[in-house]
Amino acid sequence: MEFYQLEAFVAVVAQRSFSKAAQQLFLSQPTISAHVKSLETKLEMPLLDRGKSDIILTPAGERLYRYARELLDIRANALADIKNSNIVEEESITIEGSSVPCQYLLPQILTAFEQLFPTVSVTLKQDNSRQVCEDVHNYHFPYGIVGKKHSLPRLTYVPLLQDELVLAIPNKKEYQELLNITEPKVSDIIDYRLLLRETGSGTRSLFENAITQKGITLDDFHFSVFSNQETIKQAVSRGLGITIISRLVMEDYQNFGLVAVRSLQELDLKREFYLVYHDKRILSPAAKVLRDFIINTYKQES
Repeated sequence: MEFYQLEAFVAVVAQRSFSKAAQQLFLSQPTISAHVKSLETKLEMPLLDRGKSDIILTPAGERLYRYARELLDIRANALADIKNSNIVEEESITIEGSSVPCQYLLPQILTAFEQLFPTVSVTLKQDNSRQVCEDVHNYHFPYGIVGKKHSLPRLTYVPLLQDELVLAIPNKKEYQELLNITEPKVSDIIDYRLLLRETGSGTRSLFENAITQKGITLDDFHFSVFSNQETIKQAVSRGLGITIISRLVMEDYQNFGLVAVRSLQELDLKREFYLVYHDKRILSPAAKVLRDFIINTYKQES
């Protein structure tokens, strides 16, 4: 196996597309396809399930991807070490985060980082906390930022900052009775329509665990599920229902007077955001610098 073949394979997996991988590596799509096909011929087994709508790794592809990603990172580290230089060279990095970090925490940090390291291009991918942890565990991304730990082997979690889930109520007359309660309890909201994220969301998991300890389940609520918290914000501001959401997320709508925010009594809804990484994965020089930059940014703010 050659490095150029592994680079093509890794790019196709990361981009979920042969054409996008070709653009990333400045090669033609037939060349990318030929490199991946050469690997499959060498190994005598398919690495990718080329479906109509997506490219999915086969079991053999999953195993090779971890080795390929590590080999490429080792090469990058070796070159940096041989050059004996602290200069971070040109590199593209994709990191994954759950919704709150991707939308409210990371953009400001990445702006500051790219001003210091203009040769590094950072891309964000958003998913729920459980998927982020699974992707980091499977070597799809060097690390991620999540609001909930998930029990997967070899994952290390570094606490970054604290957050609190709050009750967000539309500033509308039909919600006036609830708005008049300054310290609401779960019993005060159980008859209102509750808007929640999908299963796997750190926000939803924390709320579910908290009410379970009080002998309550989601089945006791009339609730609707949305896969995007920005949609939930819009829906709440227009009076569709109430929600349990990060205080960070609702600050702007609260300031505009679109919603009212209350701490929900009786429940412990505080949480940490974590940087999660695989403790066996070797990071490229730029990825290491970015990881340390994120961690140190929050250490200085705490």
